[in-house]
Amino acid sequence: MRVLSFLVASGASAAALAWSGVAGAQVSDAERAAARELFKQGDELQRAGRFAEALDKFERAQQVFGAPTNQLRIAECDAALGRLVESAEAYRAVVRTALPAGSPPAFQAAVDQAKAELGQVEPRIPRLTIQVQPTVDRAELQIDGQTVPSALIGEPMPLDPGRHQVAVTAPGYAPAEQVIELKEREIQPVSFVLRSMPTAPLPLPPPPVPASAPPPPAPPYTGAAPAPRSVAVERPAVSRLGLLLGGHLGGEILSGSVPVGDGKSVNADAIGSAGFAFGADAGLRFARHWFVGGVVEHASLGQGNRSELGPGVVVSSNTTLAGVTFGFIGNPDWTSFYGEVGVANRWLHYRAACPAVAGTSFCGPVAPADYTDSSAELTLGAGVWIPGGRSFRLLPKATLGLGAFNQPEPDSGAATATSAPWHTFFMIGIAGFYNLDF
Repeated sequence: MRVLSFLVASGASAAALAWSGVAGAQVSDAERAAARELFKQGDELQRAGRFAEALDKFERAQQVFGAPTNQLRIAECDAALGRLVESAEAYRAVVRTALPAGSPPAFQAAVDQAKAELGQVEPRIPRLTIQVQPTVDRAELQIDGQTVPSALIGEPMPLDPGRHQVAVTAPGYAPAEQVIELKEREIQPVSFVLRSMPTAPLPLPPPPVPASAPPPPAPPYTGAAPAPRSVAVERPAVSRLGLLLGGHLGGEILSGSVPVGDGKSVNADAIGSAGFAFGADAGLRFARHWFVGGVVEHASLGQGNRSELGPGVVVSSNTTLAGVTFGFIGNPDWTSFYGEVGVANRWLHYRAACPAVAGTSFCGPVAPADYTDSSAELTLGAGVWIPGGRSFRLLPKATLGLGAFNQPEPDSGAATATSAPWHTFFMIGIAGFYNLDF
């Protein structure tokens, strides 16, 4: 969805020109130009992961020229900074936008995107339920120094993730205070038990003042009362660097052609079919969205159809790959798109044995054979990046490798550059990583 927001952004400046006639003639050309420039600066900062600075630019652009494209970006930046309550309200403001006839397509796209992203942000908002014992009529509730209606006591209240200071006061009871740590998607109850204070004796009336006595002096002026101290709310930090260690499992399929010596090739399905693959992965995430790493993989291929090898020929094959990958993660902290490109070297070992039939010497056109071929491969992959807390990442993905095996020379096993048939390896599976952010 963030990719879609960037596509919406590409038309936002032109949409602002078209919107000027609808939004009102009171916005001057200079103001519209200033709003477009602020939006452009915010877009560049958001792409760079500098969400606090981008939020400031989008809010300024919205003040100069109100548009749903600005409000959508405000909601996305709030969500990236952990301001989930503010983000949800900003998304709702976009969804509630009434677009008159003739509105730019970019504005309608922003409203549609806000509806989709609101459904992802709302479940992430934690909720705090405050219970007070005993029940008192004039209890006063404060969260982070701000007074909250007492009618919300006992009801789930949406709050941003992080640390919150909660205080409850009531006449005749000692104040009660707690510091609560909320995590995303958490529904946390918290109880306050108020303790009654002893009733103070009524003060004695002052002695009568003689008629001739001067009035008592006024108390000295001490200045204005200090403003209540606000409690800073910690925001989750956005990591730009991380280490990933893990492995993957899946199924490997070979297709194309495989050399069998003497300048000959056979279809790949003659020597091997789909088989089980497993491997190890390691890499480094940097600049928040980019990933570079290495992979080692091994697969045992199934029995091929042997259609070109001769009757009864027994075939076994396996493959090993080692390579490096360079990938892009749409959003490391949300479920998002993952894509990669890489280079690798692949080894294919297969053995074709003559059939064990008594009284016959027939071995087939390519048996017996025992070859290990190798080739460089270009790899392409795509998947879905799924965070699981702070320390685990899940990545279902599919990978395609394209290369050409060298043709072995007869009776030697040495490779030659002649006749290199193309092949592909397709692997679909799932990877798991241990994630360590820095």
